[in-house]
Amino acid sequence: MAGGNLYKLLTIKKLNITTFITGVYPIKLHYQGAVMLAIGCLISCILVFMLLYMLYKNIFESKHDKWRLISDLLIQKAVFLDEEEGENTTIPVTSRAKKLLRSRHFRRLLMQEIMLAKKNISGTSSDNLIKLYKQLRLDKYALSNLKSRFWHIKAKAVQELTVMEMKEYVEQIFSLTNHPNELVRMEAQTAIVQFDGFDGLQFLDTITYPISDWQQIKLLQQLSTAAPTEINIDNWLQSTNSSVVAFALKFARKYNRFEAHDTIIQCLDHTKSQVRLEAIHCLSEIYTEETASELMSRFMKENIKHQVAIVKAFENIGSEDDIPFLVDLLDNKNNEIKINAARALIKIGKSGLNSLNNHVEAVGYPLNEMVMQIKGELAA
Repeated sequence: MAGGNLYKLLTIKKLNITTFITGVYPIKLHYQGAVMLAIGCLISCILVFMLLYMLYKNIFESKHDKWRLISDLLIQKAVFLDEEEGENTTIPVTSRAKKLLRSRHFRRLLMQEIMLAKKNISGTSSDNLIKLYKQLRLDKYALSNLKSRFWHIKAKAVQELTVMEMKEYVEQIFSLTNHPNELVRMEAQTAIVQFDGFDGLQFLDTITYPISDWQQIKLLQQLSTAAPTEINIDNWLQSTNSSVVAFALKFARKYNRFEAHDTIIQCLDHTKSQVRLEAIHCLSEIYTEETASELMSRFMKENIKHQVAIVKAFENIGSEDDIPFLVDLLDNKNNEIKINAARALIKIGKSGLNSLNNHVEAVGYPLNEMVMQIKGELAA
């Protein structure tokens, strides 16, 4: 009887397990099928997208090639316009080109082609491209882009107006010289200096954002081709914008503004380290009899980098009165200071050289080897 009950119990459990398996397995198969279907649909969508993209790309490239041909023809007409035809002659523009000008994509392509051609030619042909640019009223589109809320569109518009020599828009571009975006500021500042030369630096009176070191160098390079004019830099040297002060110091150094010497001396006490360093470099070329004492009085207050710059300055401004100061520096812990002090003593002349030799005899190694190396360099 007990064996029969056990048999019935095992049979019931077997049936329950079989029912569970047969119930779950179809669900599992259904789930796998749904996943495979989803993957298949995804692959199909990707293939359709790729086919549509390739089709669009081919159509766009074909259209782009036609646009480029139309642009090239327009530019050729302008470049080869007969000079004898006069300034009032209108450059012929086809009706199709006029219609395409409504498309900002075509205008962008045309503008790129005109700017590229403008950068590579000069004279009458260059003037004719400017004429074409105005005739197509492309400057009006650039002017509207100056008001864009996107910084990259503003910067590109400034660059475009600069290349095309649209000096009539100086006021609109000037307002961007203190724009929050650095690239927009740089393009605007570059444009103003290109249009007005030294007078274009007037934006230094009002800007509050910093001028990067690269931009300072770029502006000075631009000025090298401009006609020199008298310009007061005292306000820049006393500006609350430290980057303006740094630029003014570079400017004074390059253009030998000796009349600004006293104001430059004040920059030695500026709170910004970079400004003080620029002032030291500047005073190495713009100096008076008092410059050396001003630098010596600040030597101990400065860091190593500035101290080295001060000692290097004495190679140009040093005199016999400065020999004791330079001889003391031969015992400095910093080898760069020692070497530059020795160079300065040699450049002072015979008295400086004698003082150097006497000190070397007293100290010996390693100063004697340093001095021999310096003398060899100067002799070469």
